[in-house]
Amino acid sequence: MLTGIKDDGDRAFILSLYQDYYGLVRKKIMDITRDQESLEDLINDTFIKLMEKISLIRTLECCKTAAYVVYTARSVAINFIKHRDVENKYLFYGAGEDLAEKIPDYEAVEESIIREERIEELGKAIAKLPEKEKDLLYFKYILEMDNEQLGQILGIASASVRQYLTRSRRKAKKLIDKEVNQDGK
Repeated sequence: MLTGIKDDGDRAFILSLYQDYYGLVRKKIMDITRDQESLEDLINDTFIKLMEKISLIRTLECCKTAAYVVYTARSVAINFIKHRDVENKYLFYGAGEDLAEKIPDYEAVEESIIREERIEELGKAIAKLPEKEKDLLYFKYILEMDNEQLGQILGIASASVRQYLTRSRRKAKKLIDKEVNQDGK
């Protein structure tokens, strides 16, 4: 028996969730991975992860359920890419290839490391924001919702969304600056 599913009501709920969000999950995973061969497996992995959180999902409103499903699909797809990249990194390329040509230059590697550190700092800062501000930034920049949709979901006037976004970004920047100053001491 799968974790999270306790009775026929849970099975019916998951079946309904699968029917309602299959297309959305498929599109999100395909957009990220571009891997037709693994697509169905990744969709199944997404719904298995959702089954484990069925009690939480039942408490969410419709729009938050959609966001949670998309976020889960996104996480599954990104984990797949990371795993695939690690596997590909250790494959033997053959004696015919000149591997020295594939070594990235030092400056590109350094820029990549710096960019990853900044992304990690931003993630930590956003995690410390209040729930409403986290949702606002997530819906705007990850789900790419427009201001009218954001206003409806978060219960604010669509004309005020830009102002709320500015405040949320500023708070995140202050948190990042605070982290950098603490780490630098």
